[in-house]
Amino acid sequence: MKKLPLLCCALFFLTPFLWGQQDAQYTQFMYNKLGLNPAYAGAVESATFHAIVRQQWLGFEDAPSSQLATFNTNITAAGTGVGARFSRVTVGLEQQYNVEGSYAYRFAIGRGTRLGIGVSASARYFNIEYQNADPIQGGGADQAIPGATESKVVPNFGAGIFLDGPNFYFGLSLPRMLENNIDLGEEETIISREARHYYFMGGMKFKLNDKFALEPQLLTKIVAGAPFDADINVTAYLGESLFSGLSYRLGGNGGGESASALFGVSLSEHLTLGLTYDLGLSDLRTAQSGSIECMLRYSVGGRSDAGRIVDPRDLR
Repeated sequence: MKKLPLLCCALFFLTPFLWGQQDAQYTQFMYNKLGLNPAYAGAVESATFHAIVRQQWLGFEDAPSSQLATFNTNITAAGTGVGARFSRVTVGLEQQYNVEGSYAYRFAIGRGTRLGIGVSASARYFNIEYQNADPIQGGGADQAIPGATESKVVPNFGAGIFLDGPNFYFGLSLPRMLENNIDLGEEETIISREARHYYFMGGMKFKLNDKFALEPQLLTKIVAGAPFDADINVTAYLGESLFSGLSYRLGGNGGGESASALFGVSLSEHLTLGLTYDLGLSDLRTAQSGSIECMLRYSVGGRSDAGRIVDPRDLR
């Protein structure tokens, strides 16, 4: 019974994650643009691979855990781009796998500024292993809980626009248009559906001198039935190899959810690594030790210029 208050607190905070904000959140959202907006595909000339691994709420049993891998490149000099994304999210007994393909086309609108329009198609696999449930009370299995694994696959489509220039970017997207039924049981009444997530992202680069640049960036998330959410980040680039930053995430209760520190290094012209630590600010902070996230980016020469490598300070 001593664990009951903690369990109730956990359910309170997990409920928006499971039924409101259904998409995984990443503090290093600036390296997950393709995962949020299909119009980002091919935004840089270099073919680029990103991977992010996140463990949320360290020390909290069955806390959310997520992994993400994306690849995108341009395939024509005119600006056509393609991308692919694979992600996995686990929360308690539930697992989600998502596979997505993106296509984008960009229009030059002057002075290095381009407008990209993109579409995506995806399939998401839901899986809940009810047989691994651990009831709070003794006395055997709860007959109201299924005794075996239940799963479901749902398709979806997305769209977005992405405006970018040498020192700025803005994007607006809807990764999933269809509000699919994601109930795993056979009941006629639909309890849960995929929620539409609307994303707005933006950032600007201020180059103070040859060795120092600042990049403030913003990501907002709007979901019907869920509170407004936003991530604010400021990253400082020191030379061509090191960068560090601070982030703040607004919480669902109108206050702060977390504050984060970001550190990164470019090990070569091709390889960049990043690490963040999130310090919880909500009431749940007493039950966990923060969240940690690791990022890897690898890029190779682009189609039109095989020798061009992505600058780690490039907002694109």
